[in-house]
Amino acid sequence: MQLETETIMTDKLHIEELRNTLKENVEISIQEIAEFYRKFTPETPISTIRWRIHTLVERGILRNVGRGRYLLGKKNTFVPNVYHRTEVVADMMRKEFPLVAYCQWDMALVNAFAQHLMNYQVFFVDVERDAAEAVYYRIRERFRRTYLLRNINEELKEYNDCIIVRNLTTGTPTVDVEGKRMASLEKILVDLAVDKIFPFQNTEIYHIFENSLEAYDINTSKMLRYAARRGRRKEIEEILNGIEL
Repeated sequence: MQLETETIMTDKLHIEELRNTLKENVEISIQEIAEFYRKFTPETPISTIRWRIHTLVERGILRNVGRGRYLLGKKNTFVPNVYHRTEVVADMMRKEFPLVAYCQWDMALVNAFAQHLMNYQVFFVDVERDAAEAVYYRIRERFRRTYLLRNINEELKEYNDCIIVRNLTTGTPTVDVEGKRMASLEKILVDLAVDKIFPFQNTEIYHIFENSLEAYDINTSKMLRYAARRGRRKEIEEILNGIEL
């Protein structure tokens, strides 16, 4: 498949013409976008059209509203919830492990995207490998129901209201929320798809990805880079190709 690079020239995107053609709050399909670009270059293949759409979404010119339909403008930015224990752990990391890379996230956010709601909450603290055990023991002094991932032997739902400390992948995408280092939605989606601890079947994970992409501004290139660091890029590509971005 011949794809244009991510550094595609702005003149090929015809951004101003596209904005003038589209109307605010009026959905447009992939086919209609293809017709727009083929006015300039009639032989433009659909693979190139899709890559241009991908680039426009990444730049915030278009936003996906599901099922291969788009609107002008950018989606919402995902901002994770911060709980009391999240603040306690963040304060602990800042004061006692200032040089250690880490991020936090929790399972409750999945209910916003999943087809089947979960009635349990689990908190995760992902910490760089060399410091994970030290951080685990320190958190456990404050929150007794804290576990290392390698010691998890039952289904995740059995660890309701617990903290699980896991190894952090180098280069994990994170976001800063009022001084607290939180996992980005790109990282969370990849982890939900590839980590065996999470209880999602194929149909459910597709549902989670599709709803997330519809609701929030997600950088799929960043997601794929993180997946590649974990050696799981192909799996995430298959999921993204299986839904209409």
